[in-house]
Amino acid sequence: MIDPLLGLGALAIAMLGLPAAPSLDPGPSPACPADMRLVTGTHRDEVQHVCVEPVKSGKATHCFAYWEDITAEEGPATEISVCMDQFEAPNQRGAKPLVMQSFETATAWCAARGKRVCAEQEWELACEGPERRPLAYGWRVDKAVCNSGKAWRPVDERKLGASGEVAQREVERLWQGAPSGSHPGCASTFGVFDMMGNVEEWVASRGGRRWPGALMGGFWAKPWTGCRGTNDAHEPKFVFYETGFRCCADPRSALPSRGAAAREENEERGGRPASGP
Repeated sequence: MIDPLLGLGALAIAMLGLPAAPSLDPGPSPACPADMRLVTGTHRDEVQHVCVEPVKSGKATHCFAYWEDITAEEGPATEISVCMDQFEAPNQRGAKPLVMQSFETATAWCAARGKRVCAEQEWELACEGPERRPLAYGWRVDKAVCNSGKAWRPVDERKLGASGEVAQREVERLWQGAPSGSHPGCASTFGVFDMMGNVEEWVASRGGRRWPGALMGGFWAKPWTGCRGTNDAHEPKFVFYETGFRCCADPRSALPSRGAAAREENEERGGRPASGP
Protein backbone atom coordinates (compact mmCIF):
# COMPACT_ATOMS: atom_id res chain seq x y z
CA MET A 1 0.00 0.00 0.00
CA ILE A 2 1.36 3.44 -0.95
CA ASP A 3 2.02 5.83 1.93
CA PRO A 4 -0.42 8.75 1.53
CA LEU A 5 2.27 11.31 2.36
CA LEU A 6 4.68 9.83 -0.16
CA GLY A 7 1.90 9.83 -2.76
CA LEU A 8 1.15 13.52 -2.15
CA GLY A 9 4.85 14.32 -2.41
CA ALA A 10 5.16 12.51 -5.73
CA LEU A 11 2.08 14.33 -7.04
CA ALA A 12 3.51 17.70 -6.02
CA ILE A 13 6.81 16.95 -7.78
CA ALA A 14 4.97 15.86 -10.91
CA MET A 15 2.88 19.05 -10.92
CA LEU A 16 6.03 21.17 -10.75
CA GLY A 17 6.99 19.75 -14.13
CA LEU A 18 3.71 20.75 -15.76
CA PRO A 19 3.67 23.94 -17.82
CA ALA A 20 1.84 26.90 -16.30
CA ALA A 21 -1.58 27.80 -17.66
CA PRO A 22 -1.18 30.16 -20.60
CA SER A 23 -1.75 33.83 -19.77
CA LEU A 24 -4.57 35.64 -21.53
CA ASP A 25 -2.55 38.85 -21.35
CA PRO A 26 -0.22 39.46 -24.32
CA GLY A 27 1.74 41.92 -22.20
CA PRO A 28 2.53 45.62 -22.50
CA SER A 29 3.48 47.42 -25.69
CA PRO A 30 6.19 50.08 -26.09
CA ALA A 31 3.44 52.32 -27.46
CA CYS A 32 1.52 52.32 -24.15
CA PRO A 33 2.20 52.74 -20.43
CA ALA A 34 2.80 49.45 -18.60
CA ASP A 35 -0.66 49.46 -16.99
CA MET A 36 -2.43 49.81 -20.36
CA ARG A 37 -2.78 47.49 -23.34
CA LEU A 38 -2.55 48.32 -27.03
CA VAL A 39 -5.79 47.69 -28.93
CA THR A 40 -5.53 47.77 -32.73
CA GLY A 41 -7.69 46.65 -35.63
CA THR A 42 -10.63 47.49 -37.84
CA HIS A 43 -13.98 48.23 -36.23
CA ARG A 44 -17.27 47.82 -38.08
CA ASP A 45 -20.31 49.75 -36.92
CA GLU A 46 -22.58 46.71 -37.06
CA VAL A 47 -22.06 43.00 -36.41
CA GLN A 48 -24.50 40.09 -36.54
CA HIS A 49 -24.18 36.75 -34.71
CA VAL A 50 -26.42 33.67 -34.90
CA CYS A 51 -28.02 32.90 -31.54
CA VAL A 52 -28.33 29.17 -30.85
CA GLU A 53 -29.51 29.39 -27.22
CA PRO A 54 -32.14 32.06 -26.59
CA VAL A 55 -33.36 32.20 -22.99
CA LYS A 56 -36.60 33.96 -22.09
CA SER A 57 -36.65 35.95 -18.84
CA GLY A 58 -39.91 37.74 -18.16
CA LYS A 59 -40.70 39.91 -21.18
CA ALA A 60 -37.13 39.84 -22.48
CA THR A 61 -35.19 37.14 -24.33
CA HIS A 62 -31.40 36.96 -23.94
CA CYS A 63 -28.90 34.90 -25.93
CA PHE A 64 -26.64 32.57 -23.95
CA ALA A 65 -24.78 30.93 -26.87
CA TYR A 66 -23.87 31.82 -30.45
CA TRP A 67 -22.86 29.84 -33.52
CA GLU A 68 -19.09 29.83 -33.17
CA ASP A 69 -16.93 31.68 -35.70
CA ILE A 70 -19.93 33.03 -37.64
CA THR A 71 -19.99 36.85 -37.77
CA ALA A 72 -21.47 39.23 -40.32
CA GLU A 73 -20.03 42.75 -40.41
CA GLU A 74 -21.70 45.82 -41.89
CA GLY A 75 -21.43 49.57 -41.85
CA PRO A 76 -18.48 51.97 -41.96
CA ALA A 77 -15.03 50.66 -41.09
CA THR A 78 -12.83 52.55 -38.62
CA GLU A 79 -9.16 51.82 -38.05
CA ILE A 80 -8.43 51.87 -34.33
CA SER A 81 -5.18 52.10 -32.42
CA VAL A 82 -5.56 52.98 -28.74
CA CYS A 83 -4.02 52.35 -25.33
CA MET A 84 -6.66 51.07 -22.89
CA ASP A 85 -6.48 50.62 -19.12
CA GLN A 86 -6.07 46.95 -18.35
CA PHE A 87 -8.52 47.19 -15.44
CA GLU A 88 -11.52 49.27 -14.48
CA ALA A 89 -10.69 52.51 -12.66
CA PRO A 90 -8.62 52.95 -10.56
CA ASN A 91 -6.83 50.52 -12.95
CA GLN A 92 -5.06 48.50 -10.26
CA ARG A 93 -5.07 44.71 -10.11
CA GLY A 94 -6.75 43.63 -6.87
CA ALA A 95 -8.39 47.02 -6.26
CA LYS A 96 -12.12 47.56 -5.83
CA PRO A 97 -13.53 49.21 -8.98
CA LEU A 98 -14.99 52.68 -8.55
CA VAL A 99 -18.79 52.92 -8.65
CA MET A 100 -21.40 55.68 -8.35
CA GLN A 101 -19.56 57.36 -11.23
CA SER A 102 -21.19 59.53 -13.89
CA PHE A 103 -19.95 60.17 -17.41
CA GLU A 104 -18.89 63.62 -16.22
CA THR A 105 -16.85 62.34 -13.27
CA ALA A 106 -15.31 59.63 -15.46
CA THR A 107 -14.25 62.25 -18.02
CA ALA A 108 -12.68 64.44 -15.32
CA TRP A 109 -10.93 61.50 -13.60
CA CYS A 110 -9.32 60.33 -16.84
CA ALA A 111 -8.35 63.85 -17.92
CA ALA A 112 -6.61 64.48 -14.59
CA ARG A 113 -4.33 61.53 -15.45
CA GLY A 114 -3.58 62.63 -18.99
CA LYS A 115 -6.11 60.17 -20.46
CA ARG A 116 -9.69 60.21 -21.74
CA VAL A 117 -12.83 58.13 -21.58
CA CYS A 118 -12.69 55.31 -24.15
CA ALA A 119 -14.80 55.69 -27.28
CA GLU A 120 -17.65 53.24 -27.77
CA GLN A 121 -16.00 51.78 -30.89
CA GLU A 122 -12.66 51.37 -29.11
CA TRP A 123 -14.36 49.52 -26.26
CA GLU A 124 -16.21 47.21 -28.66
CA LEU A 125 -13.07 46.28 -30.58
CA ALA A 126 -11.11 45.67 -27.36
CA CYS A 127 -13.88 43.35 -26.18
CA GLU A 128 -14.50 41.45 -29.44
CA GLY A 129 -10.89 40.99 -30.51
CA PRO A 130 -9.88 40.05 -34.06
CA GLU A 131 -12.26 37.06 -33.99
CA ARG A 132 -15.24 39.42 -33.47
CA ARG A 133 -16.50 37.33 -30.57
CA PRO A 134 -19.86 38.32 -29.07
CA LEU A 135 -18.43 37.90 -25.56
CA ALA A 136 -14.97 38.99 -24.43
CA TYR A 137 -14.11 35.38 -23.52
CA GLY A 138 -15.85 33.49 -26.31
CA TRP A 139 -19.14 32.39 -27.84
CA ARG A 140 -21.10 30.92 -24.94
CA VAL A 141 -22.12 32.57 -21.67
CA ASP A 142 -20.33 31.09 -18.68
CA LYS A 143 -21.28 32.75 -15.41
CA ALA A 144 -18.15 31.41 -13.73
CA VAL A 145 -15.66 33.06 -16.11
CA CYS A 146 -16.49 36.66 -15.18
CA ASN A 147 -18.19 38.21 -12.17
CA SER A 148 -21.58 38.23 -13.87
CA GLY A 149 -23.73 35.55 -12.25
CA LYS A 150 -24.84 37.27 -9.04
CA ALA A 151 -28.53 37.49 -8.13
CA TRP A 152 -30.05 40.95 -8.58
CA ARG A 153 -30.82 42.79 -5.34
CA PRO A 154 -33.79 45.19 -5.14
CA VAL A 155 -32.66 48.81 -4.97
CA ASP A 156 -33.96 51.47 -2.56
CA GLU A 157 -33.57 54.44 -4.89
CA ARG A 158 -34.63 56.87 -2.18
CA LYS A 159 -31.65 55.86 -0.05
CA LEU A 160 -29.35 55.67 -3.06
CA GLY A 161 -30.30 59.21 -4.02
CA ALA A 162 -29.69 60.55 -0.53
CA SER A 163 -26.40 62.12 0.50
CA GLY A 164 -23.64 61.04 2.86
CA GLU A 165 -23.75 57.85 4.91
CA VAL A 166 -27.29 56.87 3.90
CA ALA A 167 -26.32 56.52 0.25
CA GLN A 168 -23.00 54.89 1.11
CA ARG A 169 -24.68 52.21 3.22
CA GLU A 170 -27.09 51.43 0.38
CA VAL A 171 -24.19 51.14 -2.09
CA GLU A 172 -22.39 48.79 0.30
CA ARG A 173 -25.55 46.66 0.71
CA LEU A 174 -25.93 46.35 -3.06
CA TRP A 175 -22.23 45.80 -3.80
CA GLN A 176 -21.38 42.41 -5.35
CA GLY A 177 -18.36 43.44 -7.36
CA ALA A 178 -14.99 41.69 -7.32
CA PRO A 179 -11.44 43.04 -7.11
CA SER A 180 -10.05 43.88 -10.54
CA GLY A 181 -8.37 40.92 -12.23
CA SER A 182 -9.62 38.35 -9.71
CA HIS A 183 -11.28 36.37 -12.53
CA PRO A 184 -8.25 35.37 -14.64
CA GLY A 185 -10.35 34.00 -17.52
CA CYS A 186 -12.32 37.22 -17.86
CA ALA A 187 -9.96 38.88 -20.33
CA SER A 188 -10.21 39.89 -23.96
CA THR A 189 -7.72 38.88 -26.64
CA PHE A 190 -5.92 42.18 -26.04
CA GLY A 191 -5.41 41.48 -22.32
CA VAL A 192 -8.10 43.86 -21.05
CA PHE A 193 -9.82 42.42 -17.98
CA ASP A 194 -13.38 42.48 -16.63
CA MET A 195 -15.10 43.87 -19.72
CA MET A 196 -17.99 41.51 -19.00
CA GLY A 197 -19.72 41.82 -15.64
CA ASN A 198 -18.31 43.44 -12.50
CA VAL A 199 -19.25 47.12 -13.11
CA GLU A 200 -20.84 48.86 -16.09
CA GLU A 201 -18.38 51.14 -17.87
CA TRP A 202 -18.96 54.62 -19.22
CA VAL A 203 -17.74 55.24 -22.79
CA ALA A 204 -17.94 58.21 -25.17
CA SER A 205 -20.93 57.51 -27.42
CA ARG A 206 -20.69 57.02 -31.19
CA GLY A 207 -22.34 59.64 -33.38
CA GLY A 208 -26.13 59.67 -33.50
CA ARG A 209 -26.82 58.78 -29.87
CA ARG A 210 -28.86 61.07 -27.65
CA TRP A 211 -26.25 61.50 -24.92
CA PRO A 212 -22.45 61.95 -25.09
CA GLY A 213 -21.88 58.94 -22.82
CA ALA A 214 -23.16 55.35 -22.78
CA LEU A 215 -22.65 52.29 -20.57
CA MET A 216 -21.05 49.01 -21.72
CA GLY A 217 -20.42 45.48 -20.43
CA GLY A 218 -23.32 44.99 -18.04
CA PHE A 219 -22.55 44.32 -14.38
CA TRP A 220 -22.41 41.48 -11.88
CA ALA A 221 -26.08 40.49 -12.41
CA LYS A 222 -26.22 40.53 -16.25
CA PRO A 223 -24.32 37.50 -17.59
CA TRP A 224 -25.83 37.78 -21.08
CA THR A 225 -24.54 41.29 -21.81
CA GLY A 226 -22.03 41.06 -24.64
CA CYS A 227 -19.51 43.28 -26.39
CA ARG A 228 -22.26 45.18 -28.23
CA GLY A 229 -24.65 45.57 -25.31
CA THR A 230 -24.72 49.39 -25.27
CA ASN A 231 -26.93 51.12 -22.68
CA ASP A 232 -27.48 54.64 -24.00
CA ALA A 233 -30.49 55.59 -21.89
CA HIS A 234 -28.82 57.88 -19.33
CA GLU A 235 -27.76 61.53 -19.25
CA PRO A 236 -24.15 62.45 -18.35
CA LYS A 237 -24.83 63.13 -14.66
CA PHE A 238 -26.45 59.73 -14.06
CA VAL A 239 -24.85 57.60 -11.33
CA PHE A 240 -25.86 54.22 -9.96
CA TYR A 241 -24.47 51.64 -7.57
CA GLU A 242 -22.72 49.75 -10.40
CA THR A 243 -21.58 52.49 -12.83
CA GLY A 244 -17.81 52.76 -13.31
CA PHE A 245 -15.38 53.25 -16.21
CA ARG A 246 -11.86 52.74 -17.54
CA CYS A 247 -9.60 55.19 -19.41
CA CYS A 248 -7.93 55.28 -22.82
CA ALA A 249 -5.09 57.25 -24.37
CA ASP A 250 -3.58 57.69 -27.81
CA PRO A 251 -0.51 55.47 -28.41
CA ARG A 252 2.91 57.03 -28.26
CA SER A 253 5.80 56.28 -30.60
CA ALA A 254 8.13 53.51 -29.45
CA LEU A 255 10.98 54.87 -27.36
CA PRO A 256 14.29 55.09 -29.27
CA SER A 257 17.03 52.63 -28.46
CA ARG A 258 19.84 53.71 -26.14
CA GLY A 259 22.24 53.95 -29.10
CA ALA A 260 19.83 56.07 -31.15
CA ALA A 261 19.20 58.35 -28.17
CA ALA A 262 22.95 58.82 -27.68
CA ARG A 263 23.43 59.72 -31.35
CA GLU A 264 20.60 62.25 -31.20
CA GLU A 265 22.06 63.84 -28.08
CA ASN A 266 25.51 64.02 -29.69
CA GLU A 267 24.10 65.69 -32.81
CA GLU A 268 22.16 68.23 -30.70
CA ARG A 269 25.50 69.23 -29.10
CA GLY A 270 27.05 69.78 -32.52
CA GLY A 271 29.14 66.63 -32.55
CA ARG A 272 29.55 64.21 -35.42
CA PRO A 273 27.28 61.17 -35.55
CA ALA A 274 28.80 58.18 -33.83
CA SER A 275 29.89 55.36 -36.11
CA GLY A 276 28.37 51.92 -36.00
CA PRO A 277 24.73 50.77 -35.75
